[in-house]
Amino acid sequence: FNKSHAAAYALVSYHTAYLKANYREEFLAASMTLDMGNTDKLAMFAGEVRKSGITVKPPCVNMSDVDFLAEPPKKGEKHGAIRYSMAALKNIGASAVETIVAERRENGPFKDLSDFAARLNPKALNKRGLETLSAAGAFDAFESNRAAVNGNVDQIMALANRLATNKAEGTSDLFGGSGGGAAKLDIRPVKAWTPMEKLNEEFAAIGFFLSGHPLDEY
Repeated sequence: FNKSHAAAYALVSYHTAYLKANYREEFLAASMTLDMGNTDKLAMFAGEVRKSGITVKPPCVNMSDVDFLAEPPKKGEKHGAIRYSMAALKNIGASAVETIVAERRENGPFKDLSDFAARLNPKALNKRGLETLSAAGAFDAFESNRAAVNGNVDQIMALANRLATNKAEGTSDLFGGSGGGAAKLDIRPVKAWTPMEKLNEEFAAIGFFLSGHPLDEY
């Protein structure tokens, strides 16, 4: 093997081995970001993360970014965590995630589903994208019943479109007061998914099982 290549590859191997040994969360988060479009690689990295004792946290509209993020360990914990990227989900582009993150940084975290809908740019994120976010658990901080969010994406989009139209026309919202944030969603009750249904929906949104596996009980 060519000596110049051998020397260069050895140096790169040393550098990456050092980073992985001493900054494991950051190294793995960066590796997952690099292969964001490769589901098989992401599944492999997720397995590597778990073997290292690091938690892979589901995507979250208030915590996730375009990239995978390394979160520092909490007090008393040895390892930190990796927050799953929203842009790595199926049916969602990086530009849509950038819009959500920009809104969050400018006006603070989303308080609940109504607040998210009121501040959502309906041109940036469509119904299919909302269904993917809900199936992946991105709204778990607001509503633990993912089926309820998934079954009410039409209401979320309707509120977002109505408020966006009112804003463009300079009119107030008749159904939620004078401020967009005061508008409330009319959520219809939806039966929660079974554990297996939840995992299957998660698999469809992410590309692999993240929060568990159908064979875990065995």
